[in-house]
Amino acid sequence: MDTRRMNMNMSSSYGSATTVEQRWSVYRKTETMVSKTKSDFSVETVLVLVGLAASLLILPLILPPLPPPPLMLLLLPIVILGGLMVFAFLPNSWSASGRHKRMV
Repeated sequence: MDTRRMNMNMSSSYGSATTVEQRWSVYRKTETMVSKTKSDFSVETVLVLVGLAASLLILPLILPPLPPPPLMLLLLPIVILGGLMVFAFLPNSWSASGRHKRMV
């Protein structure tokens, strides 16, 4: 979306610019405007991510090991995956029978 806005700004600026040098100067101005945008990560966000990574590295060394989960809980992701595979390969009856039209 920012690219579209930048292209619209450039095209409106090109209306008055007739030479290649003038167009190039408009292009450089828009490039410097784009390069001065705010960073995606603030200092606080980086500190939170570093703290989370450190806790994931240190806490397993400190905490005692947990007992293994029950067998049924281990099979749950396999059952979910199997159900998704079945639904993925079922034929779509809505488009085949013409039911996609609004039902009255």
